[in-house]
Amino acid sequence: MIRANNLTLSLRDGQRRLPILRDISIFIGRGEWVALTGANGCGKSSLIRTLTGLNPPTGGSLSAAGLDLRSPENRTAVKRHIQLVFQNPEAQTVGSTPFEDVAFGLENRGLSRSSMLTRIETVLRQVGLARKAEADVSTLSGGERQRLAVACCLALEPEMIIFDEATSMLDPAGRRDIFSLAQSLWRQGTTVLWVTQRMEELAESPRIAVMEEGRMQYDGDPRTLFYQNELPERLGWEPAPVIRIGRLLQSQGWPLHCLPLTEQELEVVL
Repeated sequence: MIRANNLTLSLRDGQRRLPILRDISIFIGRGEWVALTGANGCGKSSLIRTLTGLNPPTGGSLSAAGLDLRSPENRTAVKRHIQLVFQNPEAQTVGSTPFEDVAFGLENRGLSRSSMLTRIETVLRQVGLARKAEADVSTLSGGERQRLAVACCLALEPEMIIFDEATSMLDPAGRRDIFSLAQSLWRQGTTVLWVTQRMEELAESPRIAVMEEGRMQYDGDPRTLFYQNELPERLGWEPAPVIRIGRLLQSQGWPLHCLPLTEQELEVVL
């Protein structure tokens, strides 16, 4: 789905060009779930903008859904394959009701009315908003508005959805709701790039990519990252209670594959 090799990005600042992305190489297969993380300013947002065609690469190679994103026309076409759910639910609403909001993208695609009605009903049911199709968007909770944003993406039938810290402005229940919805879409075959700084979401991700100062510093499984790599400490991450307990077990000789990453796993091993 995504293939980047020595990808670089620099942006002009007056007479200078500032390096933003430095030799990024990453491959994301169709149907994968990858969690992308790193401190603010590490380059996550710039990478997302480049993957979705908003920033033209300045070096290396990059393709998404088989489209070479060094080509201007492909940077427009890639939006038919990749959709983005933003951090702020309120920043991505254009309709006064969920029905109108989902319809907006479909109208721009030129779908027939009958096709639009069927697809709107399907995606609103899929995200649990079927009964609120005609509700005033302003009456929706933060979690419901984020689910609406997911519905707008699903209506366009993308192969991949990027969730850009989509739970950061939600309460715990809303965060769990959106994370579970994304997991459900992934299990149904959608490729997911999940951008987060939350340790509990990283721990539940099968693959984690860590950025620092525009470079990819780690790309692998969470157990190796949290139990066999010094990167979390170097980046100043506070280990979750589950990881602290797991490290005690590790010091007693427990093998890597038995060390817990989540509270559910901890209950099993103890």
